[in-house]
Amino acid sequence: KAESTTTITSDAPDPSVVFQPIVVNFTVGPKAPATGTPTGNVTVTDGTGASCTATVAVGTCTLTPMSPGAKTLTATYEGDTVFNGSSDTEDHFVDKASTTTTINSNTPNPAYLGQTVTVTFTVAVVSPGTGTPTGMVTVSAVKLDGSVLQCTASLAAGSCTLPFTTVGNRTLTASYPGDDNYKSSVSPGVQQQVLFVFTGFFSPLRTAGICPSSSSSGVQKLGSGVPFK
Repeated sequence: KAESTTTITSDAPDPSVVFQPIVVNFTVGPKAPATGTPTGNVTVTDGTGASCTATVAVGTCTLTPMSPGAKTLTATYEGDTVFNGSSDTEDHFVDKASTTTTINSNTPNPAYLGQTVTVTFTVAVVSPGTGTPTGMVTVSAVKLDGSVLQCTASLAAGSCTLPFTTVGNRTLTASYPGDDNYKSSVSPGVQQQVLFVFTGFFSPLRTAGICPSSSSSGVQKLGSGVPFK
């Protein structure tokens, strides 16, 4: 049989991200001094499980890497009745796909001292990446004094709860640490207010020994909230 020569002429895009299709172009020709036109199939693999196959005449196929990292693309011509098989390799890099994390709601807001706030979140894959991230998300509630309250839940759960035991304004953020295929991301900050609830009446006039009327501006009605910073 005559010898053949297989060449990968391009692989795009390079670099790519996980689960993004890669178009690989190739040629197969006779190796001198042989002449003629090879026929049959060429299979392209990335060395980690992804592959595609097309005919010599088509000269292109698309494979989708399923994991990030450095890859070696190998185009293998199987040969035909006239030509022996041959192969070629090309380096290719697959990066993790980027993500965006978003706090969708924090309820109730404002909350009152002792109430539990439910925070819902999502993690989305940034194009051209595709697929479904996995893992956990941590929601942090940070006060102006630097104190932090946190809760953690899985992406599948989509929410976690924060039991506030002190008053004051907080900034909520949701942090996704990433996984084997997806990069980490942190949501923009969302404001959460926690108010104090009086359990009785308070009047500076009564404290001074003066009996105020029910319409006195110094009376704080039961259940009213006062924000603390």
